[in-house]
This record gives sequence, structure tokens and C-alpha cells, in this order.
Amino acid sequence: MIIYLVKAINILKVGFDYENQILEIEFRLNVMHHYFEVPLDGFVAFMKADDVDEFYFNFIQYNYHFDSF
Repeated sequence: MIIYLVKAINILKVGFDYENQILEIEFRLNVMHHYFEVPLDGFVAFMKADDVDEFYFNFIQYNYHFDSF
């Protein structure tokens, strides 16, 4: 998994496991979520979004099953 730092208010780092379609998001409050069955094009759109936080709230948060760490 490759981890990327992002410029966002709530999100610190984002990673993506291409083989297993797992999106990893590390929040600034020291919480990490793994979102499952996220397609590659969804990850790419997330990383290209003008506002990563807004994209997360609108397209990821409630659309994919996740585990918290």
C-alpha cells in the first residue's frame, strides 16, 4: 500500500491497496478507517478532488463498509 499525505482539514493520510480494493484513511484525530471494495477510479477521483474532506463526506463516508483502527 502506498500512503499519500493530503491537504485537508480532517484527513491526514490516504492509502490504497490496489489488489484488495481497500482505501485507508488516517484522520487528524488519530483514527484510521479501512474502506472495503473501493474501485480504483473512486480512489483516483478522491485524490484529484479539489476538496478531499468534501469528497469524503459526499462519496465515501456512507457508501462503503469500513473498519476503524
